[in-house]
Amino acid sequence: MSTFVSLGPRVQKGVAAPTNAPQNWQVIFDPATINCTMPYFEVSHISVMGAQGSSFTIYIDAQEWENVQNGYINSWDPVVPIPLHPGQYLYMYWSNPDTDGNPPTVTIWMRYDQDIIANRRTLTTGGTP
Repeated sequence: MSTFVSLGPRVQKGVAAPTNAPQNWQVIFDPATINCTMPYFEVSHISVMGAQGSSFTIYIDAQEWENVQNGYINSWDPVVPIPLHPGQYLYMYWSNPDTDGNPPTVTIWMRYDQDIIANRRTLTTGGTP
């Protein structure tokens, strides 16, 4: 049985995605924002607020993970959480243009399993969650 330890929330607001035409909103959780050195951790819950009628796509680095039809007010508590490792990025690309003046806001909740041996070793060698 796993024993999960919460790493708490991280909140990011949308920025214009310079590579999209037209420029759509994107939310970026970079390694500095994620701020976790555990070898194995995960996003266990997501809460989003965006423009009415919007949708978004989630990527881990350059790999698509999920398409979400409702990007307006939504929460996601997946049976299979999003697995991450230190140094990875989590991107969310919205369908609506940044010219609408309504940037999305995303809160992710993270956790790690203290029963994973690599995570336990990180804690015993002075690493931080």
